[in-house]
Amino acid sequence: MTTLVSSLYLHVPYCKHLCNYCDFYKMKLGDSNTQFSQFENYLSESWTHHEQWMAKENFEWASHWESIYLGGGTPSLWGSRGAAFLKKMLPSVSVDEWTLEVDPGTWNEELFSSWQEIGVNRLSIGTQSLDERFLKVLDRAHSLEESFLLLEKAKSSGLNFSFDFLLGVPHSVSYKRNVLKELEAFLAFNPHHVSLYILNARSKYPLTEFMPDDEYIAKEYLDVCSFLEANGFNQYEVSNFARPGFESIHNKKYWDSLSVAALGPTGTGLIRFKDSLAKRYKWKPSKADFEIEILGEEELRLERIYLELRTSKGWLPDASLQDHQLHAKLLEWQERGLLKEMLPRVKLNSKGLVILDSLMNELFQLGL
Repeated sequence: MTTLVSSLYLHVPYCKHLCNYCDFYKMKLGDSNTQFSQFENYLSESWTHHEQWMAKENFEWASHWESIYLGGGTPSLWGSRGAAFLKKMLPSVSVDEWTLEVDPGTWNEELFSSWQEIGVNRLSIGTQSLDERFLKVLDRAHSLEESFLLLEKAKSSGLNFSFDFLLGVPHSVSYKRNVLKELEAFLAFNPHHVSLYILNARSKYPLTEFMPDDEYIAKEYLDVCSFLEANGFNQYEVSNFARPGFESIHNKKYWDSLSVAALGPTGTGLIRFKDSLAKRYKWKPSKADFEIEILGEEELRLERIYLELRTSKGWLPDASLQDHQLHAKLLEWQERGLLKEMLPRVKLNSKGLVILDSLMNELFQLGL
């Protein structure tokens, strides 16, 4: 039976500045013509290799695509050149949701028009903060003014757009960061979506000693969750909030553990062949080839528990899990105020989501 794939992630690795906290695969953009020529050659070779693998594994592109997501790095640096390249490389299919990550200070009118022309209808804006002090702390290359200009452009364009917002930022305590004031300023632009992240510092992060403690971060997270929900946003995943009808199609496919193809250095895709078998693949930065991880029934079961608990849909335990002390554990979580719903689906509230990893450990201790 042929497996149909209708979503693609494409990783664009270049940035004009390498922020000190970011641990995504990226490199500084210098000679843009040379570097993007190399990148486009890499993508062309990758596409050929990917098509050959698709034929071998008996999966193919759907006639209609649900999503394309260009992440990075800073995909907006690819400019209209990138739009022209993808117009030639990708199949001529309609796409429900095509997202382009854009950093303030890396866009112009030509970029907007060229990407909209090929089908981009959603922006993910990487501002991270709307306080000039914390843009400097986060080593961001853009200014607050550039953030406002991009947000105004997104609002006036009528595009669906999301906003990345970082919590747990160094100096938050000493500088008395007011995250709700920043979000109030953001909501003035009528956004559709907010992606809320807690800064996880890489090893040897130079500002580790200035980072707030776990108790501060948890309160900050819960305050923001309450604020966004009070302003019409539904928390549909641990880090994501949307106005009704504007949930990310692309990201929901990851959380539902559905097939998503990938291209670009370190881009990671997943192909579901059946309930008991999937293959995850990750592209090598050095050449147009990827490494494959085979996921069997047990790996997929554990992944499903974690992914479902992340979302507002919740986790539906298998009947076989009744042999464990699961019911007693869920009652304990309910008493601790961590649940929206206990049965038939286990749904965590914001207080539960902020400690999701520790709750997963508790489930593993039951022998799941």
